[in-house]
Amino acid sequence: MQRLNLDDLETSDFELRTKARSLSFGRRLYYAGEHALWLKTQIPPRSDSLQSSQHAELGWQRELDFYQVHASSNDLDFFLPHQIIQHPFTINHENFEQALILVDAPAHFYVMPHLQSVTQIRQHLLQAVEPLICLQELGYLHADLKQEHFVNDQGRVCLLDFEHVQTLHQNDLYELNATPRYMAPELFQGHVKTVQSEVYALGIIFYEWLSGQRLQASNYLEWALLHCQRLKIELPEHLQAFRGLIVEMLGKQQQHRLADFKAVRDYLMTEIE
Repeated sequence: MQRLNLDDLETSDFELRTKARSLSFGRRLYYAGEHALWLKTQIPPRSDSLQSSQHAELGWQRELDFYQVHASSNDLDFFLPHQIIQHPFTINHENFEQALILVDAPAHFYVMPHLQSVTQIRQHLLQAVEPLICLQELGYLHADLKQEHFVNDQGRVCLLDFEHVQTLHQNDLYELNATPRYMAPELFQGHVKTVQSEVYALGIIFYEWLSGQRLQASNYLEWALLHCQRLKIELPEHLQAFRGLIVEMLGKQQQHRLADFKAVRDYLMTEIE
């Protein structure tokens, strides 16, 4: 990513294209001509919910700290091209103290699987697993996996939003901050996040993408019942080759689930032809 000049940020004709909810979490998408960038920053003081603002502010600082500690490593390949600004600056007539700027990248799961062969789909899934293996080997859980957190940067899959990132050894850290759509059954029972709960979340991402359908529930209790009791794996006939993988990733009991992301990669490479 070509480093941005602060004077360019202050004088360029940026157009803000961000939903109100994202603004309340300090996220902004700007366009200037044909160029786009995401700017993540501190929460604006006018945010309506004080508690929500505090959680979002902690998440923002956690993500910024994570980038600062690890983004300079040449061995890590899961970060989008980015720039950290830690001096006061102005963009679109708003003043900020610090920011994380990311390139705007297309979603990895935007491609439809029914247009691809089994081999192409397997490669697509393997690409999504690789950054998670890298993160796991570094000793971290993303802890907030969602389909929209996987993006493509010139053929390389990157991860977004490290606001909930935690180390693998934070076994005593329980935070009810997961998205029910992706929650493993044990999380509904008050257990802490683990690599296997992350495997489950990735399994939901894979399943929704392959099936072409989003799981449906109207409240937290319905999500708990769906994940703990009612979830049934149904895939189109031409994608049955992936059913075994999804079943292994979505085991209701941790001991019946693939152990980690390396096991997911191994399954894709050895069990699917």
